[in-house]
Amino acid sequence: MNRTEFKEIINTSKERTWDMLFNQYGDIHIHNPTMIKSNYLNEGSKSELNAVRHCEFSEKLFLDEKITEVNGTDSFKIVVTEHNLPFVKEMSAIYELTAIADEKTEIKMISFNSFSPDFMKYLMKGQMAKSLLKHLFGLKYFAETGKIVNKDNYTEVRKNYP
Repeated sequence: MNRTEFKEIINTSKERTWDMLFNQYGDIHIHNPTMIKSNYLNEGSKSELNAVRHCEFSEKLFLDEKITEVNGTDSFKIVVTEHNLPFVKEMSAIYELTAIADEKTEIKMISFNSFSPDFMKYLMKGQMAKSLLKHLFGLKYFAETGKIVNKDNYTEVRKNYP
């Protein structure tokens, strides 16, 4: 599987960042501008080991992902269990949180993916990286301001937010 790593510094406590990223797992769409909707599946209502969420990127494209590992409030791993994303074979990610100061947290996202046919990794790598960076910026913006970022306001927010 291909591995990519992204980092973002968020000016909130590790606890607040964890709350938004893990405890509100089913509501990722409020800070991920690449998604239009998300929700828990299998009658789930909270974030915990084996919780599954459904994420919609458009009316046609979706993925379902499951929390497969949790390490206290330091990290967790998600695995895509079902999707209809073109050329994507497998996907998973690990989120790691590190407190840098009382109100400063580093979030590291390590993304793993594979494609079919394999050469599509060269064509899809940039597009996937762009989407994941939008997600981390959206989390930063939401954590620091409490305001939702979505596909309609992302460009303006990104241009004007430090």
